[in-house]
Amino acid sequence: MGMTLLWLGVAWDGQWHVDVGPDTFFTAPHLMFYAGSGLIGLTSLAVVLTTTRRGETPGDRIVHIAPFRAPVAFLVSGLGAAGHLIYGATDLWWHTVYGFDILELTPSHIGLQLAMQTESAGVVLALLSLREQPAGRWGLAGAGALFMASAEISFDGEVLGIPVSLLGVGGATAWVIGIVVGAGLSRRWLTATGAAFLLLLGATLVFPPFATRVYADAIDLRLRDNAVNESIVGTALPYYLPVIFVCAAGAVWMARRRDLTPRQAMLLVGAVAAPAVAVQSALFGRSAEGTPLLPLLLTVAAGAGLCWFGWQNAALLRAPQPEAAR
Repeated sequence: MGMTLLWLGVAWDGQWHVDVGPDTFFTAPHLMFYAGSGLIGLTSLAVVLTTTRRGETPGDRIVHIAPFRAPVAFLVSGLGAAGHLIYGATDLWWHTVYGFDILELTPSHIGLQLAMQTESAGVVLALLSLREQPAGRWGLAGAGALFMASAEISFDGEVLGIPVSLLGVGGATAWVIGIVVGAGLSRRWLTATGAAFLLLLGATLVFPPFATRVYADAIDLRLRDNAVNESIVGTALPYYLPVIFVCAAGAVWMARRRDLTPRQAMLLVGAVAAPAVAVQSALFGRSAEGTPLLPLLLTVAAGAGLCWFGWQNAALLRAPQPEAAR
């Protein structure tokens, strides 16, 4: 719930910047995503305090911090939420000093985006620890979808002519595949993750433009004459990710039939799934000009490495399940 509020609030805020323009700190989109971040932070704090009080149980992955005992997943999500609040305070200072935001990419906004990605990763790991319950497995599918969507806006721009978004979304996709497979879940949960992304895509396409129009009318502001009137965040998301997840489910099935090791399977699936994001890069004109080969090679390497890394993350958090490890 917290991550969903955070994501839709951020998508709404981006829409507001484009369709309306002037933006102060105390706006409804800001309050919505800070409420989501606060919910994540309070949940993480409650779990840490509860774990500290009851003590460790076998199978827990606990980090000791002074008198506190923090499950790894909730430590990550809590640190992300804390970072979000710190950068939120920085954003308030920025608005106080410089007034309205003219550009979306301010230092405080970049910090908020990276904090959101950290929170999202923590939520994925937290729901991974609840995978034994049906609600936990569905939550993991939804959190995986949110993590990939967040990567689309957290990693933007180019570094040395290489589109960071290409590496970010491709790597996030590979990591989520590795997490789901490494959790020992059946391959249908890869398909479920793709379906969850499809639902998230629909919500992101509909909610931000609708909320922007309603909110602007409510506070007597007019949309710009050149308002896009379509979801700028939703249209930037990779539509075909559900197809990639169906293909990944098939690839995992084939790998098991051919008795590939987990490392071989994850390196292979990640090396193919991540560069598939380059299709969207080409469709939306984000390919690096003049050097398409270098971004492609980097995406293949990042995808293979992060898919295996995701499998390892899941393996570290789960109880020993030798048969499910494949």
